[in-house]
Amino acid sequence: MNLINAASLGRQRQRALLLALMMLFAFLLSTLNAVAAFLLPIPSGEALFVEGDLLIDTSNANRGYIMARHLPNDKPMKVRLSCGKASLSYDFLADGEYEVFPLQLGNGNYKVEVFQQASGRKYKPLADFTIEVQLDDETVPFTVPNQYVDYNADSDAVIKSIELCHGLENDWDKYEAIYRYMATHMIYDFDKARKVSTGYLPVVDNVLYEQKGICFDLAALMAAMLRTQGIPTQLVIGYADQIYHAWNLVYLDGQWYRCDITSDIMCMNIGRYTTERYY
Repeated sequence: MNLINAASLGRQRQRALLLALMMLFAFLLSTLNAVAAFLLPIPSGEALFVEGDLLIDTSNANRGYIMARHLPNDKPMKVRLSCGKASLSYDFLADGEYEVFPLQLGNGNYKVEVFQQASGRKYKPLADFTIEVQLDDETVPFTVPNQYVDYNADSDAVIKSIELCHGLENDWDKYEAIYRYMATHMIYDFDKARKVSTGYLPVVDNVLYEQKGICFDLAALMAAMLRTQGIPTQLVIGYADQIYHAWNLVYLDGQWYRCDITSDIMCMNIGRYTTERYY
């Protein structure tokens, strides 16, 4: 009788453990799906520009981004976005997958240009058109990934952000949890700083795994984890005094606050910041 009861109790415990694991998995899956649905770009196909093998989806311009893809080819391509007197250029991978290009220059008429290498440094135009952009909010371009702050629903940086902010509801609390993690786990990579080449873009999961990086890396990881929480965060590139540098602006309680995790980690005393561009 005792053996039968023990076996029955063991099966009950196994079922309880299995149920708990299933509930945990369902919670994590629903959380990741919610993040993906709210924060990750989607090419809806409602507004398209098509030219040969090039497709540009402008359906989500009001949410602060457009998406473009081109069938794989071996010639370098570039995208240039201009609004008013400002313009920003990007390398375009053209690997058959959609790539996100932010509309961070505010409201107005954006000129969208795509170029493909003809020979050497000469490029030929593939697309040239204008879209009118009226953002839902000035902060929306800084809530989704792009090639400078690159992540997806499966990124370790997203999972770490969810872990760090579990149970927190206030944006300040979420920011402080992520900031504390960065400040206590990350170091500056002096060796990488000496070797980094032109055109380098951070891989936030590598930075998270290695727990080190240059200022560009640390600012990109900070932005990825904060954007995962729906907190608008800029990655800013410019000068800290006379040093070429990258840092963040974080939108909390209706205003932008500067966060320079690199200078905090290294105990740098910076007198003046000069913005060159932001993503």
